[in-house]
Amino acid sequence: LHSFHTPLLCFCGKYDAEISVCISFDRNRTKAQKGMVIIMEKSKERLRLIVLVLLIVAVFLTSSFRLMEFQVVNGASYREDANNITVSKTTITAARGEIVDRYGRPLAINKVGFNIVFDRAFMPKGEENAIISRLIDLLEKSGVEWVDELPITPAQPYTFLEGKDQEIKTMKSREYLRLNTYATAQDCMDALIQKFEIAGYDEKKTRQVAGVRYQMMISDFSVYNRYTFAEDVPASLVATVKELSYQLAGVDISEETMRNYVSGTIAPHIIGTIGPIYAEEYEKLKEKGYQMNGIVGKSGVELAMESYLKGTDGIREISQNTKGNVVSDNVSKEPVPGNTVMLTIDKYLQQGVQNILEDHILNIEQPNKKGTQRAFAGAAVVLDVKTGEVLACATYPSYDINDYRTQYSTLAADKKGIPLLNRALKGNYRPGSTFKTVVAAGALSEGTINRNTLINCTRIYQRFPTLKMKCLFIGHSGNINVVTAIRKSCNIFFYETGINLGIDKINEYAHAMGLGTQTGLEIATDTGAISSPERSKKLGAQWSIGNVAQTSIGQLDTVVTPLQMAAQAMTLANKGTRYETHIIKSIQSYNFDRTIQETKPVVAAKLENKNGAFDIIKEGMIGAAKDVPLIKKLGYDVAIKTGTPQQTSTITNSAVIGYSPADTPEIAISIYIEQGSASKKMVSRVIQAYEKTKTMQPEYPQTVQTLLP
Repeated sequence: LHSFHTPLLCFCGKYDAEISVCISFDRNRTKAQKGMVIIMEKSKERLRLIVLVLLIVAVFLTSSFRLMEFQVVNGASYREDANNITVSKTTITAARGEIVDRYGRPLAINKVGFNIVFDRAFMPKGEENAIISRLIDLLEKSGVEWVDELPITPAQPYTFLEGKDQEIKTMKSREYLRLNTYATAQDCMDALIQKFEIAGYDEKKTRQVAGVRYQMMISDFSVYNRYTFAEDVPASLVATVKELSYQLAGVDISEETMRNYVSGTIAPHIIGTIGPIYAEEYEKLKEKGYQMNGIVGKSGVELAMESYLKGTDGIREISQNTKGNVVSDNVSKEPVPGNTVMLTIDKYLQQGVQNILEDHILNIEQPNKKGTQRAFAGAAVVLDVKTGEVLACATYPSYDINDYRTQYSTLAADKKGIPLLNRALKGNYRPGSTFKTVVAAGALSEGTINRNTLINCTRIYQRFPTLKMKCLFIGHSGNINVVTAIRKSCNIFFYETGINLGIDKINEYAHAMGLGTQTGLEIATDTGAISSPERSKKLGAQWSIGNVAQTSIGQLDTVVTPLQMAAQAMTLANKGTRYETHIIKSIQSYNFDRTIQETKPVVAAKLENKNGAFDIIKEGMIGAAKDVPLIKKLGYDVAIKTGTPQQTSTITNSAVIGYSPADTPEIAISIYIEQGSASKKMVSRVIQAYEKTKTMQPEYPQTVQTLLP
């Protein structure tokens, strides 16, 4: 103790056996208090240290016990859980290959959009109709269409849709409605209403719900297979559906790759359509890697080139333990997009020919015995004579492929125009006087006639007095040769020549020139037929020598397609060589870095130019072209042959075939107008459209690695 302290009390001792404590008190109480505070602070620090040590020990002991539980007590159970991991595999849909024109200009491409889909796992059973009804109301307010391919009209009296024979048969089958083959559309509707318990709705809503429920059924809607209710819906509707999700159990939005047609009116029949896989199709397609909710080509190039356009789907693997927790999520197989199909078609020439055809049909009237007949339909084809490539293939009336699904009922109901029919490939027409070039080729080649053979045309054919067979007598009479007969289209010359040549030879040369036979095109076409005794018998008619005469001018039972007529013109241009027609130029990889396949010209038939037959025919065809002022203005020779085939005793059609230029042919042309006239006036316009595209080629070079706008 310092001397200046005056102790009143002195206490000495040990605290916690480690700290010696000595406290003195004096009159100055402030100093005593300070001493006490120092001792208390040291005690608290020690206490905290003890508590921390105890906590560490507790954590260590707890961890040890838990580790013992995992490894010893419950080790077998946890080991079993680890070994019972469930791996679910889901498909990653590969992008479909695209379709482009001969210069890589896009026709059918892919885009990302939103689909409304149904998920069976979350859609309460028994509430499907109510959910569908609410969803339909939303879509109608937004002006959005949904998938409805029920082959029944949308309103009473219910009837089956035209052109849906297979779909109707499927609907009635044992797998679905289990109805007799003679069941009516109303019977089918009643069966759907009963099967899906559709009640409490008006007529319109009942039909709408039935259409959706039927589509869900044939699409095998289940927990393993979602159903696409509407495709490519706008973002505004996506937001609305999500906001009302509490009313739409099982309805989801899926972001997917879908088809986009750059210009839906350009060659829609050629490009073709895609659609959902039906149950009866799936049995065959599943072995090729298709999913039940996938899409497949239904017509045109989309169908013909399906194996190239379809990519290889990827696989996503999701691993879950027995409690349903996701252990891992990874892509085990990356999707591979389909290949790009390059067509032989020139996009701009195709558009030009379509416009020319439509303009002619809408603006040409033809007088007939009953007054005036109005053209309403037709087709035009342009081929490359050196390869058989289809450069343009137009049909009218047509449609916008973007509206195919939503407007199908309307399109199918048009029984006169039949816009869904590709007349260029499937229209069966009498060729009329264009067929005379076949008879001329056969007769000249076989020596039945020569350039100087003369036949007397007196307007009335004298060989069969009982038959009223006449000639149009267009600026000719008396003794004429084959050149004049082709130029003026003399019926009597070809009546006599055809009979002398014989029906067998007529058929032989017709087939060699591409008529009444397949031309090699990759997509579906009709074969047509040439008149013959066998065909007459099949049609229940009698055959006579007069039938040969009618066949020789392209009448009677002969029917051909405009594509075949273009092949005929190509054969004439090549002096007897006919190439297979084709519309696929090549198959490219998706990103154009390699060529998978390339179509080479193939000779389909070859006729020798005996006796200069094709040169003589060309002379007559050039003369026919010179009689058309619009063609004459081109400034170089073109070869054509016209025809006015009779459809009935009062209705005639208009046809023309040709090639240009006559001396160094590049393209072959065929045009056919139903109940129209003056198809020859279109020839010069088609040639000019072709010449225009030739000047565009430097801008759009034929480089398969380059995609163009």
